[in-house]
Amino acid sequence: MGKIQCVYDMNNNFFFHLMSVSKIGYDNDYGKKYANTIEEKDIATLKKYEKELTMKGGEYDGKLFWTGMYAGNASDAIEQIKNGQGFPGFESYTTALLEIFEVFQKYHDDYCKNIWPQEEKKLSKIVLEWQKNFDEEKLEEKAEKLTGIKSDTIFYATLITSIAHGVEAILYDGGDGNIYDLFGIDRDYKSARFMFLHEYIITLLQKQILFSIEDYYRIEGLAEYYCEELIGKSYNFTNMNKYIDFYRAKRAEKTYSPKELFEAAKEF
Repeated sequence: MGKIQCVYDMNNNFFFHLMSVSKIGYDNDYGKKYANTIEEKDIATLKKYEKELTMKGGEYDGKLFWTGMYAGNASDAIEQIKNGQGFPGFESYTTALLEIFEVFQKYHDDYCKNIWPQEEKKLSKIVLEWQKNFDEEKLEEKAEKLTGIKSDTIFYATLITSIAHGVEAILYDGGDGNIYDLFGIDRDYKSARFMFLHEYIITLLQKQILFSIEDYYRIEGLAEYYCEELIGKSYNFTNMNKYIDFYRAKRAEKTYSPKELFEAAKEF
């Protein structure tokens, strides 16, 4: 078994189903297809908190994006708040959380019964196809050799049917010691391998480099440089070209570690 594993789950797909239909941060054909599955008043509720519920790479992280993890058990989250326990650090968002969780609760059963079965069919087919290709290519091993950084964790590429045009590649901790990341399925395998490998390299770099959102282009450009060295030029990260060119020129001088390359790029 390789370290990149394609998976999917219902709760993540349910959360992004709501985001897509409500046009929270993005708009796509999926949302139009299921536009009649959510009442306008509930869409309006979610739209009130649009910026808090979504993310934009390199610019902002929605403070309430994490509520997606409660999409499948919103009843417990509501009970927690009403019992006075709340969520530490989010006391000022109590009203927002209750309104959001109540929308989750309202539509969960309908999604499970009437929407998820057909969406799961798409996911199961893609998982089998992409996993076979990743296992054959062994890109994880090649990335570790190129960067000089080893990983003992599994990178779970979590697939979503409704996230086209939205923010992908969102790393999160699954609480089991492994790494999870979110990706849409509206692409071919060539695009998927670029995205997955890029993000896997980010997880490797995190073991050696501390970075913040202000370092977004520096760290993303470094990951893309290594990705291009392994499988050729990407068409996903064209805005990283100046960093990629810089890292390639530095590596032509001598062998630099990832951390040394990252520090050298401060001049940008």
